Amino acid sequence: MNAGTTAERVYDRLKRTLADGTFAPGARLEPAKLAQEFASSATPIRDALHRLAGERLVETRSSEGFHVPAVNEIGLHDLYRWNDELVRMALRMSRGSFTPTGNHTEPMDAADLFSYIAAHSRSAEIVMQVASANARLAYIRQIESAVIENGVDEIRAIAASLEQSPGSTKLLIQDYHKERLTIVPKLIITVFQNIDNRK
Repeated sequence: MNAGTTAERVYDRLKRTLADGTFAPGARLEPAKLAQEFASSATPIRDALHRLAGERLVETRSSEGFHVPAVNEIGLHDLYRWNDELVRMALRMSRGSFTPTGNHTEPMDAADLFSYIAAHSRSAEIVMQVASANARLAYIRQIESAVIENGVDEIRAIAASLEQSPGSTKLLIQDYHKERLTIVPKLIITVFQNIDNRK
């Protein structure tokens, strides 16, 4: 296996591990331990951590190394608002050029749906920014399912409206984010409960 392949493998695996919440928010990421766990040398691990820091999925602190970003109410509010603005901007730029997204009875993923909307904006910058917001919200979206009962229905409704009534899609996207903004305190509590349960 060449160095490039190893670096990509380590980066992809570490990114997935962060998204699924394996490491608690605020946890220190030790390159030596990760190298052992990922069957890699420390160099690709450090390279991946620096790359993920550039994507704001990892934090670097002076003389304290790498950490999973902490979760707090202000930051989560900002991220939901930013995601709302991005997706609605992508929707405006798409000018209603959506093709059928498939069977709406199947569970859909918010990240996939928002990426789909972004792709129709025909803006590489919007696509990248939505992908970044999706990655930063990946763990929180798992937590959402414990707090919001109708999350899958909301996603289905947004997907269906893209094809049937693009004008109402904007309102559905706003409502989706408004609901999440109201439950930010509950989401934060659930995050900390999960951290406590791991101890």
